[in-house]
Amino acid sequence: MNTQRIEREREFHNSLADAGFDSRRLINRLSGSFYSKANHSPIWGPVWAQLNLGGKHVLDYGCGDGAFSFELARRGALVEGFDISESLVQLAISAVPEGIPKPNFSVRDAHATGFPPAFFDYVFGNGILHHLELEKAYREIARVLKPGGSAFFMEAMANHPLVMLIRKATPDARSVDEKPLTIDQIDLARAFFCRVQHTEHFLFAVLAAPVHFVSEKAARWSVRGLDRLDQGVFWLFPFARRLAWQSMLELTSAEQTLIR
Repeated sequence: MNTQRIEREREFHNSLADAGFDSRRLINRLSGSFYSKANHSPIWGPVWAQLNLGGKHVLDYGCGDGAFSFELARRGALVEGFDISESLVQLAISAVPEGIPKPNFSVRDAHATGFPPAFFDYVFGNGILHHLELEKAYREIARVLKPGGSAFFMEAMANHPLVMLIRKATPDARSVDEKPLTIDQIDLARAFFCRVQHTEHFLFAVLAAPVHFVSEKAARWSVRGLDRLDQGVFWLFPFARRLAWQSMLELTSAEQTLIR
């Protein structure tokens, strides 16, 4: 395992949190509707429509400041959240809202979490896999999932032309080791899961980003409308999926757990 890479990620995310996310302020302002976890989200809405998280043991894999963990807890899940960054975990612990099942937060390495095997009904992640050594991460996710359990990850893709330009123009907003995924890298998960599905999103929809300056509601509707257009493009021209900005991965473990 590349310990230097792990330490670079830890130091970057500690500094990001300690600085109040200043280097990502503009990016976060322009991307709120794309990363929304609400029922209306083009990416997460279909996931919530198929799941009942009430009483389920759920892992927020790379929990950051805890916002996603809180959303999972609001949906009734019993949540464990971890991150490599001590500063982010402290933010999560200090921000737990009242009225939800309280998540447990801890500092852990995503490649070797230390959780018992076959422990979680579901694993969730938001932009975490492309920071990691993929095959080690896939193996660990499969290890901690119960037989027949599923993992859901929203991940950045590598080949959207406009997003590639934005990434080059804002190097301080991300760590040096993170690498957005290709479809071929997503398909590496097939060695560890009995079923791997992925749905790509946001080709032309990224053009709605400036609408956030006008209205969050208008941006939300613009993103949803353009994503429907994008889905039509992907249906007509499947190769265009490789140019999408984001992908939703659904990884299902075998009914008999083989990975320990």
